[in-house]
Amino acid sequence: MQGLSSPSRARLAVSFSFFACGMLFASWAARIPAFKDRLSLNEAELGAILFMLPLGSILALPLAGWAVDRLGSRRITGASTLLYAASLWSLSIAVDGLTLSVALFAFGFIGDFLNISMNTQGLSVQRLGGRTILSGLHAQWSFGAFAGAFLGGWSWQAGLSTEQHLRLVALLMGIPALVTWLLMVPDAPREEASGKVYTRPDGPLLLLGLICFCNTLAEGAMADWSSLYYRGVVNDGIRTSTTGYVAFTVAMAVGRLAGDRVMQHLGHRNTLILNGILIATGLSLALAVPMTATVIVGFALTGLGVSSVIPIAYTVAGINKSMAPAAALAMVSAIGFTGFLVGPPIIGLLAHRVGLRTALLLVVALGGLIGFSAWKGMPRK
Repeated sequence: MQGLSSPSRARLAVSFSFFACGMLFASWAARIPAFKDRLSLNEAELGAILFMLPLGSILALPLAGWAVDRLGSRRITGASTLLYAASLWSLSIAVDGLTLSVALFAFGFIGDFLNISMNTQGLSVQRLGGRTILSGLHAQWSFGAFAGAFLGGWSWQAGLSTEQHLRLVALLMGIPALVTWLLMVPDAPREEASGKVYTRPDGPLLLLGLICFCNTLAEGAMADWSSLYYRGVVNDGIRTSTTGYVAFTVAMAVGRLAGDRVMQHLGHRNTLILNGILIATGLSLALAVPMTATVIVGFALTGLGVSSVIPIAYTVAGINKSMAPAAALAMVSAIGFTGFLVGPPIIGLLAHRVGLRTALLLVVALGGLIGFSAWKGMPRK
């Protein structure tokens, strides 16, 4: 089996896993309104059910790091890609709120196994190939999400039921996963992968976790509130209320494509400083000058800023000396993931008290904190 592996083939294989992860997730998201209608859920019930996905994700993190370290990212990436597709299939047969909650918990749980394992595999391919590729791999997730959203829209137009749509995507992504794991490379032998599986995280890893937390909170705020800001402040009508968020997501994908090359020229520290500046500057522009053009440009700059923060943090965590790579990724991801959990209620509470425009200044501050943390806390290289 190992004879099939080479850095170039492995990169294609792990790129597929990133693409599949994005497409499977976006396919579920595209059908959330259909689940709400089919199961006759009110907003409160739907909100409680949706919380099961991040709950499953965050509870999976310690076990995922341990499993990838023990069994290897190659096996876990292949198995979890296949199981993630199967769990999307299971969502399609949910008959009430309870079964949907259980299926969503499993979807989040398995999804985080895939997240940790495919990033660890990406680091292994990066090590063998001798050049940075993780940002480009995260771009594949964005492309998969675009494809999933597009296929979701097409399935609505074509009259496919939720079951037909999700089962089609599960088959399209699951069948190749039976083969692509054979092209992946083994991780570094345990004696080369320095550090214990789990130990108390040191200062540099905690700093990376903080940077991830700031980034995920900012990214989540843009996902949840940018369209409302565009519609409410710019007042450009419901028809184009998503224009600003589209600019943000497209710029984020472009930034991830270019991120590896930027990192090679500037280094991890300087790239993170640039990321923080772009986030703070971009959203400051959008908030200070609430006009259509400036908001779109500002949101695009913010998307460029958040694009490569997570790939850089994962890359640096994977070469740390205090903990095994998979465990370090899980730890940094666990701290960072809480940004997605606490971001929406924090922004919502602030928006209720002081208005959305003022509340989004928090994202400006987060961008500044990312840049400042990298400037003060990371080595100059």
